[in-house]
Amino acid sequence: MLVNVVLVLLVTGSPGWRALPFLTEDTLQVIGVAVAALIAGAVVNFINLVLDIAWVKAVGDIVTSVFALAVLTRLWRLFPFAFGSSGIDWGMVTRVLIVVAIAGCVLGVLVEIIVLLRTAVASGSQPGHQR
Repeated sequence: MLVNVVLVLLVTGSPGWRALPFLTEDTLQVIGVAVAALIAGAVVNFINLVLDIAWVKAVGDIVTSVFALAVLTRLWRLFPFAFGSSGIDWGMVTRVLIVVAIAGCVLGVLVEIIVLLRTAVASGSQPGHQR
């Protein structure tokens, strides 16, 4: 939770994201979604700290994964990176990493939906539970 807040301050402060020489001005179009994702993550972590409930955690994980997907798809579309010439094609490496991260987010959402459904079924089968 604290890390997310610190990251928001680092990204939005001065010099912020502009301190990274490989980011272009198109990064401005990603910052809003990225900050929203960080804030959502902080809120979800706070809720998980207060409420230790399996279905709440599953919903929070789905929310944070969807925010991450939004950031990653925006990064893919805009690709706000300008890597200098070197022996390594950093653009291709970055694109591969974005694809892997997108796949991980989609898989994470699917897993958490299954966890959420299993939690609902398990709580529905407990004695004394009313529907």
